[in-house]
Amino acid sequence: MNRPLPPLLTPIATCASWFYGAGVARRNQKYDRAGPRGRIDLPVISVGNITAGGTGKTPMVQWIVQRLCQMDHHPMIALRGYRAHADEPSDEEQEHRFRFDSVPLAVGGDRLETLRKILPIQREVDCVVMDDGFQHRQLHRDLDLVLIDATRNTMQDELLPRGWLREPLKNLSRADGVIVTRAESIDEKLAVQVTHHHGREPLAWCRHIWSDLDIYDQSSDLRTESPTWLAGKRVVTMFGTGHPQAITRQLSQAGAEIVQDIAVRDHEHYKPKHLTIIKQCCTDADALVVTRKDWVKLRKLVDLTNWSMPIVVPRLELEVFHGESALIALIQERITQNTSGQE
Repeated sequence: MNRPLPPLLTPIATCASWFYGAGVARRNQKYDRAGPRGRIDLPVISVGNITAGGTGKTPMVQWIVQRLCQMDHHPMIALRGYRAHADEPSDEEQEHRFRFDSVPLAVGGDRLETLRKILPIQREVDCVVMDDGFQHRQLHRDLDLVLIDATRNTMQDELLPRGWLREPLKNLSRADGVIVTRAESIDEKLAVQVTHHHGREPLAWCRHIWSDLDIYDQSSDLRTESPTWLAGKRVVTMFGTGHPQAITRQLSQAGAEIVQDIAVRDHEHYKPKHLTIIKQCCTDADALVVTRKDWVKLRKLVDLTNWSMPIVVPRLELEVFHGESALIALIQERITQNTSGQE
């Protein structure tokens, strides 16, 4: 299993993991004893995870927001703006703004205080979707959803920094529902393991699909192609995400050959030096493939008129193939319960 630290540091990681776990336990006990958390006068849906790194929170948040809009609700997305820089917002904030023109965002580490400041001037908002909220226990939520990535060995993982777990698996019982992401089918063994720790079977199962490819090159700012465009292409990849292995699998399934991967950190803050590295690596490639999360930051640096190879950005969509109606019904139920309670 891939771990945060190299094997040589396993003894140190084991000790650090014990202290980390003790700190997590104390923090959760504090919130459990404190009773009701800070509230706002609107229903709050939290989407989070129990592991560090990507599990598909952003696509899930956007899927929920889209469904809420279809139900004639007016949602706001609340997020902390992780690793934002003075000269640019966080990549999650840019991704949400790229996807939604009219959905307002509340960005700040203290989401309760941020919402209390912003909501009085956003009177049309009638519900809030909190991005990465499972550990953010200062704010009361009406629906607490936790994502488990089917491509990761979460149920056998360990606490940070020995493993990737933010909390012990038993804390899944705190969630209202567990959703399995990046699944191709229902995994009965994983379902049993989730039930053991959470108390109920997964609420829904979903897969990530590429609906189209956005291609940026010298001939045009943007053109759209089918994912089959990648078949037979030699590509360089650069993924500033927490779990890039899932993306490389999709590339292989599309028929692309990865000739080189440029390793960058999750939430990488791109600088002109990265463009130099890319150009050096792409001399024998047909295209550079990056995620939307990367492109929202790279596009400010790239001059397409002087760029030699196409830049491919897959359009990632979430498909809930099992449990969609139950998930939508639960969302609507919790929103209705909150609204009724406020009357």
